[in-house]
Amino acid sequence: MSESTASATSLRHLMRAANHATLATIAIGHKQVEDGWPVTSMVVPAIHIDGTPLLLISELADHTRHILADDRVSLLFTPPPTLADRAAMIETDTARLTVFGRAVRDDAPAIRACYLRANPDAAQYADFADFDFYRVSVDAAYWVGGFGKQRRLPGDKLILPDCQALIDGHDDIVAHMNADHLDALCDIVGHFSNADPNTGWKMHAIDCDGMVLTAKTGNPDMLRIDFPAPIRTPGDARDILVEMCKKSRA
Repeated sequence: MSESTASATSLRHLMRAANHATLATIAIGHKQVEDGWPVTSMVVPAIHIDGTPLLLISELADHTRHILADDRVSLLFTPPPTLADRAAMIETDTARLTVFGRAVRDDAPAIRACYLRANPDAAQYADFADFDFYRVSVDAAYWVGGFGKQRRLPGDKLILPDCQALIDGHDDIVAHMNADHLDALCDIVGHFSNADPNTGWKMHAIDCDGMVLTAKTGNPDMLRIDFPAPIRTPGDARDILVEMCKKSRA
C-alpha cells in the first residue's frame, strides 16, 4: 500500500484483516506504575459495518479499569503475516495504523452481533457478568507504510458515514443471499478469490467494504472478499453484488 493508495477504504481493509490489535490506555490505579503511565495490551477487536472498532473486554482487566476512568485509547493495527513470512518467522510488511479514540460501552444488539460474527468463539464468555462490549469512537488515525510513507486523517474520514441503513438491513441481506443466490456467491468466489468455488459458500456477514463467506466443506476458515467500492445501503449491496456476479460470469 503506497502513500498514494492509503485511502480510508484501504485503511479499513487493514483493520478488518488484522486478527488482533495493541490497545494503549492511560494507567489509573495500576499496581505497578503511576497514574498517567501509558499501558499497552493485546486485544481481539471486530470492525463494525461502518469501520468502527469494537471490543469485548472484562472489567477485571487493567485496561478496562483505565478506560472507565479515562476513555481515551489508541489501537495499533498491523496486517497479518503472509504464509511466506510465517515460514521464515518474520513479518516483512511494515504497514501499521494507529487509531485514536474514546472507548464507549455499547450494549446495542447490532454491536454484539457484529462482534460475535467476527469472533464466534467469544460467545463462550460474552455473557459473563464482567464482560462488556465497547465501540471506539474514532477521533483520528495515523498510517505508516514504511520509511517515508505516512498519512494522517480525522476520524470522520476513516469511518464511513451514513451506513445505518446497511447496519439495519444486514440480516435481511444475508438471509436473502443465502436463500436465493448461493450460485452467485460461488461464481463470485471463483472469480474474485483463489478459493475453491465448489465448497458450498454462504454469506456470513456484509459490511461497507466487503463480505465474509463460509463454506460447508473444505477449509473451515472464513473467506473475505472486498468490494470494488464502499456501500452504504441494502440497495448499494444489491447493485454491487449484481455487478460482481456479472463480471464473474462474463
